Amino acid sequence: MVRNLHIERQDAEGRHEAITLEEWSEAVGHVDGVRMACGDAAVPNPLTEQIVTLPNRGGDAEVFRKDCERWLRALFWTPDGTVRFAEPEMDGDPVLPLARKLASELNAGIHDDRGETIVSGITPA
Repeated sequence: MVRNLHIERQDAEGRHEAITLEEWSEAVGHVDGVRMACGDAAVPNPLTEQIVTLPNRGGDAEVFRKDCERWLRALFWTPDGTVRFAEPEMDGDPVLPLARKLASELNAGIHDDRGETIVSGITPA
């Protein structure tokens, strides 16, 4: 089963501190192998093969996959100030290492849907 992960930032008291779209875009610009995506995502429904369009809220990011020589949309900024992505299923997938770099840029951590910490964030002073 695929686990959903989130890049999230907390203040010194452990309360959610939103990552702004501007901060997210700036962090993406500092990390090689990831870039902001343009336009909406169009993906086939695996059951019906019908193309489904997922709107880009301006914060979707793509990761370069060397194995298939393509940029793939993998990280999704949300208006609540978190960045969501699916835990990679393959060894060597670049998403988690890049998410770690991005979280570091944002002084944030990586957590799963149950609240389990995958990578601790840096607590602001």
